[in-house]
Amino acid sequence: MTRCDDTTPRPDSATTAAEYVAALRELREWSALTYRQLAAKAEASGHVLPASTVAAALGRGTLPRADLVEALVFACGLDAEAAARWLTVREDLAAGRVSEQRATPAPAEVPDPAPPLPTGRRPRRLIAIAVGVAGLLIAIGVIGAVRYGTDDGDGDENAAFPNRVRDGFYLIKPTHIGDGSLCLGEGRERNGRTDRPIAVQRPCGDVVPDTYLVAVAPDVYLIKWRNPVDGVGCLRVDDAILVPGALLSPGDCTGAAHERFLIEPVDPGVFRLRPVHSGLCVGILGGPHETTVKAEAAQALCSGSADQRFRLEPVKGRKPLPAGQ
Repeated sequence: MTRCDDTTPRPDSATTAAEYVAALRELREWSALTYRQLAAKAEASGHVLPASTVAAALGRGTLPRADLVEALVFACGLDAEAAARWLTVREDLAAGRVSEQRATPAPAEVPDPAPPLPTGRRPRRLIAIAVGVAGLLIAIGVIGAVRYGTDDGDGDENAAFPNRVRDGFYLIKPTHIGDGSLCLGEGRERNGRTDRPIAVQRPCGDVVPDTYLVAVAPDVYLIKWRNPVDGVGCLRVDDAILVPGALLSPGDCTGAAHERFLIEPVDPGVFRLRPVHSGLCVGILGGPHETTVKAEAAQALCSGSADQRFRLEPVKGRKPLPAGQ
């Protein structure tokens, strides 16, 4: 087992359940282990940590069970002291307690008070400086609003915050298609094994159905397809398969883990799509060299290759899906 050092993610700064889960995700990424590898390591140490269970827990914003936290910490390679710390913080959050060390910032040094100004009229120079500082702060605020945008719903928040995905209609473009001409849409298996709809590469100009992303947890989304004939369904990994190679197909939206996708920013405007139940990555069968129309999307081991990186291009002028769809 490994003792914590300065690079090991810790839960100490977490003051909410969502922050605690975010710290657990950081720990999982720090370990560089897949969900299946974590499950195997946990079993070897006498713990139970199903890959689908931990993937689902890390995709929510609620506190995981204590036994799951303990198993995950040990599977990540940490020792009993670290596990005890993670469990203590979890217990505090579950009980509504937040320790002073985590909730209260360190007191700032208070400078010695300045000597009082003489009574009477204030010096004109001080007034001029105060007016100048106020003007500068106002100018900075205006520049900041123009540069970074505001969250009042009137601006294009995706342009202001390129790594923040809002609910809405999108074109999903694999980055290995250099000219951005292909998007994920509906197609069929090229080998003709079935005639069911699946996710494939197809020209963006006539891509169907409409694709709608809706957040269900921090950074976790349903990928909804609105088909003019079949209505609205959710893209999912076939049969909740955990291994690479499983295709993506639409079905009724149930909220199951295999139809939830962690959308991780990797570059400005570029994301990885990771099925929550498996922790793998969505890519294109055949890898980054597969640039043909009708190539199938499938889950694969995360490699960082261009076919596993997607640009999410908002589609303007579409009304949001009605609630419940």
